[in-house]
Amino acid sequence: DVRPQADGALPQAVRGRGIPVRTRTGIAKVKGGQRVEGVVTALLTATGQAGGTPEKIDCDLVAMSGGWSPVVHLWSHCGGKLRWDEDAAMFRPAPERGQPLGHDGEPSTRTAGAASGALAPGACLADAVEAGRAAAGALGHEGEATVPSVEAPDEAPLRAFWFTPARGRYAAGFKHFVDYQNDVTAGDVRLAAREGYESVEHAKRYTTLGMATDQGKTSNINGLALLADELGDEIPNVGTTTFRPPYTPISIGAITGSATGSLFKAIRKSPLHDWIAGHGGDFEPVGDWYRPYCFRREGEDRQAAVRREILNARSAVGLLDASTLGKIVVEGPDAAKFLDLVYTNTMSSLKIGRCRYGLMCNENGFLFDDGVVVRTGDDAFLCHTTSGGSDRVHAHLEEFLQTEWWDLKVFTANVTDQWAQIGVAGPNARALIEDAGTDIDVSAEVLPFMSYAEGSIAGCQVRLFRISFSGELSYEIATPANHGLTLWRALVEAGERRGAMPYGTEALHVMRAEKGFIMIGDETDGTVIPQDLGLGWAVSKKKDDFIGKRAQERRDLTRPDRKQLVGLLTEDPQTVLPDGAHAVAEVKQAGQPMRTIGHVTSSYFSPTLDRSIAMALIENGQARMDEVLDFPLGDGTVVKARVADPVFLDKEGTRQDV
Repeated sequence: DVRPQADGALPQAVRGRGIPVRTRTGIAKVKGGQRVEGVVTALLTATGQAGGTPEKIDCDLVAMSGGWSPVVHLWSHCGGKLRWDEDAAMFRPAPERGQPLGHDGEPSTRTAGAASGALAPGACLADAVEAGRAAAGALGHEGEATVPSVEAPDEAPLRAFWFTPARGRYAAGFKHFVDYQNDVTAGDVRLAAREGYESVEHAKRYTTLGMATDQGKTSNINGLALLADELGDEIPNVGTTTFRPPYTPISIGAITGSATGSLFKAIRKSPLHDWIAGHGGDFEPVGDWYRPYCFRREGEDRQAAVRREILNARSAVGLLDASTLGKIVVEGPDAAKFLDLVYTNTMSSLKIGRCRYGLMCNENGFLFDDGVVVRTGDDAFLCHTTSGGSDRVHAHLEEFLQTEWWDLKVFTANVTDQWAQIGVAGPNARALIEDAGTDIDVSAEVLPFMSYAEGSIAGCQVRLFRISFSGELSYEIATPANHGLTLWRALVEAGERRGAMPYGTEALHVMRAEKGFIMIGDETDGTVIPQDLGLGWAVSKKKDDFIGKRAQERRDLTRPDRKQLVGLLTEDPQTVLPDGAHAVAEVKQAGQPMRTIGHVTSSYFSPTLDRSIAMALIENGQARMDEVLDFPLGDGTVVKARVADPVFLDKEGTRQDV
């Protein structure tokens, strides 16, 4: 006990239990490294210095009593004022200085009992009764209440004791901890004052005092006292930090509520999800969506199902749920101008009813999304994005509209979930649509490749896009989401005589790779520019500006030895290179470093070509045509592959143009 005397009822009761009580004594040092092993105590001088003969006490726990403080958080949060109680060494509510008021100008918040600073049991109950009487009176009620009698031992006045300066051999490097959660010491508080952080709010942020989970409940008063002492001022003049509820810490789980486990992130499902699930759909996560990897029939594994789907789409017709593709409406008088700034190629020259493949780059010139842009009116466009990119792209558009080109008259809306979209791909695609019943002329002369029309198919209102991600004659049909399942069923039924069957994402990926079409996230990794992928034709040389234009002119992005997209054909047609396999300049013995010259970005077995195919980013790849590269694998084998054109099938595009 740091007080000179401890003769009250409570200390005597402790002594009666055989526990020694040392008065006018403080802890000079705590012994131990990873855990408490003991303390060194010392007598305190009149000024609070540690002096006298130290005494070592073996122990494994140090506990302390710092006195009580009322819970003023809600009172302060509502606008109530505080005052410093010197005798009790605490801040307490001060209604006389200012209290929270309601809209009617009357007091809106009252404190009762310990919250008022009445901490002794008898005083606490008396204050509570008075507060209740005042609240009832404010509502027009009168009555009497008796204060319950309480038996409680008398408590001697406390002694405000903020700091024990250590002397002698205990002073060197001694840390006086104030905030036990953030390890803030008395020296940190004093250094803050010397550095000029005299405001308590500044000192708090300089030291992190009171910023742990207890929000200063065990440390703030001590910290304020030390700051006041260093500044030579009184504690109430230094002020307090802001008291805020909740007073009791709550768990992150309570804040997140139901967003745990399988509910942590919502799974997005297309309008066709249930039908797909009931017809062999083998799902995989794609961004936030669940999409079918393939449609497995009885006795089939994934590989067999994917092979069947690809060959069928190439020879007859396949149906794809493309509803997950991002769809962003961009409209307004300046829509065309805005899209010219956003895409690397020109969109303002696009005619109504026509489509154009476009690339988006970030400010560093790196490719981050692609998709087909459709001009639906003079001032209206529909921008398709990747399945995982719709939210990111929409945020990208809004950011530049709000911060860079805020004067452009443009409106954007993400309508991805409002439309179901169905891909129909294969030699029989046109015939299937005609069989389903449509008022749209789908002939090649009226609806050529990269064009669009509106009308109806199978009684559903649709937007029909003549675009292809498979390299086959292909259409994508968009209809309002609540009509998606009706249209899908009609196409499945009409397609029976045409050999139609649905296909999943893996068949989609293999067919696009056979055509050398890139996939964002596979052929791009955040450091790739369009020119690396052979897409320089989609980067305008006439436009004055677009996002990423100046960055692409930097020396590192124009050097000739950058990694470039190429195709790979393994020497053994049945060997499929692993995704991410590295090509090396020279194969060396195990354990010796080898210089990497590139890596595989996509790799598949092509049922159409009956061999493996791959795409890779290789240093100066375009100049390496027909060169054989080495790909060491983790099991010690080395796969050899010849550099080839990344377009493995129908380079002239005759299949999609029929």
